[in-house]
Amino acid sequence: MIEIKNISKKFGKNLVLSDINLTIKNGESLALLGSNGSGKTTLLEILIGQIKPTTGSVLIDGKKETFKEIGIQFQEGAWPKGVTPRLIISYFLKKNKILKDPEVNKLIDIFEIREFLKKDLNNLSGGQKQRLNTLLSVVNNPNYICLDEMITGLDLKMQLKLIDFFKSLKKQNKTIIVISHNPEEVEKLCDKIVILKEGNIFYKSTTKTVIKNFGSVRNLMINYYDGRLESNVK
Repeated sequence: MIEIKNISKKFGKNLVLSDINLTIKNGESLALLGSNGSGKTTLLEILIGQIKPTTGSVLIDGKKETFKEIGIQFQEGAWPKGVTPRLIISYFLKKNKILKDPEVNKLIDIFEIREFLKKDLNNLSGGQKQRLNTLLSVVNNPNYICLDEMITGLDLKMQLKLIDFFKSLKKQNKTIIVISHNPEEVEKLCDKIVILKEGNIFYKSTTKTVIKNFGSVRNLMINYYDGRLESNVK
């Protein structure tokens, strides 16, 4: 279980997050939604230990600073010249003969990266890099997975394939946190929804309730951006 307790974050005088409290149970999938600059990525970076909060704490299974248990998919990555997907996967796994590992081979085929395993990462397309970055989030079989705009830059076939893959991980009691601007991705993958606005939790609900009340996650967000959605957080 992930417990986010009284998290606030300032950059200089700029308050980016204000007293955020969230509990994410094991096996749940949560979507963080909102406009650019609402604090979504900052909250995710605090959750994974990339930056420290100004106040508050994150507990994972009741413990502080157990960030190694989280698998992370970043939108971008900068790599030295000559680094290949095969090399970076070996680095993450701390083993050399990755192609002899049946589970790694299964992931390589799911994410369709075999054809560019030996290519320089800096010469890959945006979609190829995205598939590799997403594979790296699960290659060590973590219990907690954070996905930041996972399907951005992917064709529809791969979007659907990866959504189905992560839905299968939910059945293994994996906990998934998603940042997304794609309502359909959220609807298919997430159990709960949190909308951040100006560093505060503006709205939270289950996906089932959203669909019941608004018809779809897309309609929820249309209401939000049109100013017709009222906050349900006191």
